Amino acid sequence: MREEQCKQIQNFLRTGDYSSAINFLMNIKQESQNNLDYLYYSAHIARKMGNLAQAEDFCKKAIALSPNSRDINFELGIIYQVKGDYKKAIEFLKKLVENNLKNVHWTDMVDTLNSLALTYKKAHDFENALKYYNLALETLAQKIYEDIKCNPIKEVEMDNTISTQGWMRLAVGIVVKNSAKDGITKVLVPDGETATKLLQQNPLVGVAFYDEDGKRYILPVYFSAFSNALKFDIFFSNIVNNIGTLYTESSDYKRASECYQEAIEFTPPGVKYDDPHIGLKSLNR
Repeated sequence: MREEQCKQIQNFLRTGDYSSAINFLMNIKQESQNNLDYLYYSAHIARKMGNLAQAEDFCKKAIALSPNSRDINFELGIIYQVKGDYKKAIEFLKKLVENNLKNVHWTDMVDTLNSLALTYKKAHDFENALKYYNLALETLAQKIYEDIKCNPIKEVEMDNTISTQGWMRLAVGIVVKNSAKDGITKVLVPDGETATKLLQQNPLVGVAFYDEDGKRYILPVYFSAFSNALKFDIFFSNIVNNIGTLYTESSDYKRASECYQEAIEFTPPGVKYDDPHIGLKSLNR
C-alpha cells in the first residue's frame, strides 16, 4: 500500500468508520492483496467487526511475509486473547517483548506489556499479570526519566491534591536502576533542609540530580517533573487502574482502592476516564 492509502485507512479507523475502510480496501484489493499493510489493516478491521476467523486468516498470510512484524504479532496476540486462547495470545505477545524490546517505540512496548498483563489476568495468573503491568509502568517511567535527565527542567509546582504515594516509589525506583548503570552505589532523597543546602551550595537550576562522593541526590524538581509527566499521559492512569482490577479480583481491596484513587488523581486534564471511579465505587458499596 502506498503511504497516502495507509493514511486514508488510518483516518477511517480514527473515526470508527469501518464501512468506509472496508470499501476502501475492497477497491485496492487487486493491487494490494499480498501487501503487508493491506493484510494488517484487513485483519485489524475484521477483528474490530467481530470476524475473528477472517482476522486470523489475514494475519497468517501476513506473518508468512514478515514473521517478526510487530503489528502482525500484536494483532494475532489480541485475536487469540479475544478468542480465549490465552496460551497462543501469550506466545505472540511475549515474542514481541522478548525479541523487540529495544527496537520498537516505547508507546508500542507499553501497549504490548499492558496487553500481555491483561492476557495473564484473563488466564487467572495473578503473578505474571502483576509482573507485566509493573514492567509497563517501568517502561513508561524510563521514558520520563530519560526526558528529565536529558532536558533542563522548568520549575513546576507540585500538585498538592496528589495524596497517594505509589507513583513516588516508581519515580525513585527508576532512578535507582539507572544510577546502578552509572556506577552510583547509593541514591538518597534529601529532606527539605538538605535539599535547600545542596541547591544553595550548588545552584543547579533545572537539574534533577546531584552526584557527590559516589552518592546521587534526587532533587525536589525531579519529583515535580515526574508527577507532571504522569498526569499528562493516560498510560499511567490506565495501567494503575488495571492493577486495581487485578487486586480486586484477588480480594485485596485495600491495594485495589489505593490503585483506583491514584488512577483518578493522575487522569490527564480534560480526559473522561470512568473506569477507576466505577471500580472505587464498587469497592465502597
